Amino acid sequence: MTRWIPWLLALLALVPLLGGAYALRLGTEIVAWSLAATALAFLYRTTGLVSLGHSAFFGGGAYVVALLTKGLGASVYPLAALLAVVLGFAFSLALGFLGLRSHGIFFLMLTLAFSQLLYILIKQGFPGLTGGDDGLAGIPRPPGLETPWVYYLAGIALLLGALLLYRAFVASPLGQVMDALRQNEVRVEVLGYDVRRLKLLASGLSGALAALGGAYLAGYRGFVHPHDLSWTTSGLLLVMAVVGGMRPVSAGVVGATLLIALEAFLSSYTDLWNLFLGVFLMAAAWTILRSRRATHVGA
Repeated sequence: MTRWIPWLLALLALVPLLGGAYALRLGTEIVAWSLAATALAFLYRTTGLVSLGHSAFFGGGAYVVALLTKGLGASVYPLAALLAVVLGFAFSLALGFLGLRSHGIFFLMLTLAFSQLLYILIKQGFPGLTGGDDGLAGIPRPPGLETPWVYYLAGIALLLGALLLYRAFVASPLGQVMDALRQNEVRVEVLGYDVRRLKLLASGLSGALAALGGAYLAGYRGFVHPHDLSWTTSGLLLVMAVVGGMRPVSAGVVGATLLIALEAFLSSYTDLWNLFLGVFLMAAAWTILRSRRATHVGA
């Protein structure tokens, strides 16, 4: 599936030429969500952990950019985005530290609790600062990227860079160790590797990439909302990663593209698009489970 990446990104890059404003908006949404879904898939590929808390980093990155650019102006956008990435890394590192001994459903619930805590703090804790239920609007774009299609192409370049780094990482000796960690943690520990540090590194990098996606989306939309931090956002990111296959480098991009494009297509024909989207997701989950069972049987 990795070989699809150049073709898919090339197709996305042509959106400003082939489509109008609506297609450009969809393309930008795909770029932002692809970054965050790739972050979630990266965490699974390197550690075997599944998170339901990545909305905290995705939405948190968006709010960091919103608060700083609204307060200090558009010129601080690059620094605001960088700060969002650093904070995403730090908080994800802290969450990873708390969940070092957690696996499966326990880690899932820990990440969900963290994201819901941040969601409540943003929504109810400091309404004067965060806008409460209304969120924050009027977020400026960075200088030189005010035009929507220029901002979009900058996002394509950002996504391409992230995917190339991801691919280089998994092909490196460290990446091979991380892949082994996902398959057999005890064996990696017996071989002398510090499993705790490896998990923390993966957790931090995953949170940083998700925060980058949120920072990018905030600049395009011009507003942020508490929903960006909700458990439903985490669930959607997880579904995107799963639909993309979880393990391939392209998982996040493929999943985000399929879901956002399918939602746009179905919603243009029927008000019951959620129902049909649900049927598609059930079919996708069933297909993935069957393919994995067939792989295990064949092995």
